[in-house]
Amino acid sequence: MASESFYLCAIVAPGSVEAEVGRVQAALFSDHGLVSAQAVPPMVPVAFLDPGRIPRGLLSRLDQRVQAGWSACLAETAWVEGHLYARVESSGTWSALRAGAMEECGLPGAGLFPAAEGFYLGCADAPADGRASIRPRVEPRRFRTAQLALVALQTLAPGPAWWNELYWEITEERPLRGRRER
Repeated sequence: MASESFYLCAIVAPGSVEAEVGRVQAALFSDHGLVSAQAVPPMVPVAFLDPGRIPRGLLSRLDQRVQAGWSACLAETAWVEGHLYARVESSGTWSALRAGAMEECGLPGAGLFPAAEGFYLGCADAPADGRASIRPRVEPRRFRTAQLALVALQTLAPGPAWWNELYWEITEERPLRGRRER
């Protein structure tokens, strides 16, 4: 059986935000029957990484690219390249993490879905002509704590319906605190 593996650097939010995003994912599945909405747990994809280039201490170095005292806010939804996201406004935190991850070990090809500044909600299995009507309500929530994680993803159904048999595991994580100015 053919399979494909990917490594993702992601932000994992605290419980209250995770619960809100999980509620939205469950509603997308329940209301629209979109399986891809529940394929990936609530997380903000920063970058898909080249597994051969992931150095020791990567998450610590990425954490140092962020200013201490960072905060982010969960916002409305947006479609990015045929995938739905619950946008996050992070005042540069996501961009700093992405730039660092891509510098150190970015993947030259594509991942399973685009890395975007928002929680991945899937919906790639929604018909293109019906996407405009899929606009779930997301409660705004500000958060100042999160985990930075490396996530291993493996699909046994490579191709356009990769979410049909997806396995994932957080292989490493650390608190996202940022660097303090001296």
